[in-house]
Amino acid sequence: MNATAIRRLDTTKPKKVRYVLRVAAGEQYVGDILLTVNNRVWRHADTIPTDVVLKALLAFDRRGETYGRVIGREDQQTYTWFVLNGN
Repeated sequence: MNATAIRRLDTTKPKKVRYVLRVAAGEQYVGDILLTVNNRVWRHADTIPTDVVLKALLAFDRRGETYGRVIGREDQQTYTWFVLNGN
């Protein structure tokens, strides 16, 4: 496939990721949560506990927050998250 065909395919595909929530534990980067245009989780890093993913998603989607802190259920560690971009 040549470069023109690749470029054409990329422009016709809809974007899958609309928002990226970046998560850190203290000063340590943990990973990203990728949200679709419907604000559903498309992917998240395995290093982020699932309860932290859920809490950050609910705060972002229902309350409209762009950053926040949540406490992990199992490790009782404080995780900070913020919206990296919004298209």
